[in-house]
Amino acid sequence: MLRTLLGTDLWIDQKSNQAFNLDTVLLADFIKVPAKSKTVLDLGTGVGALMLYLSTKTKAKIIGVEVQEDRYLQALKNVELNHLQNQLFCLNQDIKTLKMKNVDCIVSNPPFFKVTETSNINDNDDETIARHEVLINLEELVSTVSKTLKFAGHFFMIHRPNRFAEIVSIMQKYQLEIKRVRFVHPYIDHKANHVLIHAIKNGQPESIIEAPLVLYKEKHIFTDEMNKINGGK
Repeated sequence: MLRTLLGTDLWIDQKSNQAFNLDTVLLADFIKVPAKSKTVLDLGTGVGALMLYLSTKTKAKIIGVEVQEDRYLQALKNVELNHLQNQLFCLNQDIKTLKMKNVDCIVSNPPFFKVTETSNINDNDDETIARHEVLINLEELVSTVSKTLKFAGHFFMIHRPNRFAEIVSIMQKYQLEIKRVRFVHPYIDHKANHVLIHAIKNGQPESIIEAPLVLYKEKHIFTDEMNKINGGK
C-alpha cells in the first residue's frame, strides 16, 4: 500500500500489518534533534516511517535498527523510494546486540505491553513483536540506549502512562535523566493514553512537564494543534 507520509511530501509503502500509527506521528513531532547531532539511531524502526519524518528535521545521518527481516526490507525500499540513501541507513539486527558507542541522539517507539499469562497476544508474530515485549523489554531497551549514547546524548521515546513510574525508575538506574514530559489525551476530559519523554544521559535532575496534547475536539474531529501536527490533513 503506497501513500504519502502524513504531513510531508514523502512516500511510504507498507503492508497492512506493518502500518505505522499515530504513535509515530506524535513522537516525530515531539523530537527535537540537537543541531550538532551527527548520528541519530531509530531503535525498532519498523518500515522506516519515523526515519522518514526525521529526515525533514535534521541533516544528521539516521540509522534504523529493525530485528524483523520483512520490516527491515520494507524500510530499505522506503528509503530508496524517497531517494534518501545518502542520509538514511538500516540494520537488520537485534537491538540488544548493538555495539555502537557515543551516538548523539536515539529515538524509539518500542513495544508497549508486557507479556504475561493473561496477555492478549496477536496470532501474527509480526504484530506481536511490534506491540509486546517478546524480544526486548523496557529495561533492556533503556540499558542499550544508555550504553550507546554519548555523555549528554539525547533520547526520545513514546510509551504508555500506566508505565510512567517504571520508566522513571529504570531511566534513573541507567543514568538517563528525564528532561521533558508531555502527556497525550484523546479528549480534554479523558485520561492520558500516551506519554512522550525526552531524556539526557547524565543530565541534571530537572524536568519540564509540558502542556498536555489533546487529540480530538469531538469524535473524528482533531484539535487545531493536532491538525497542525498532521499538516492540515
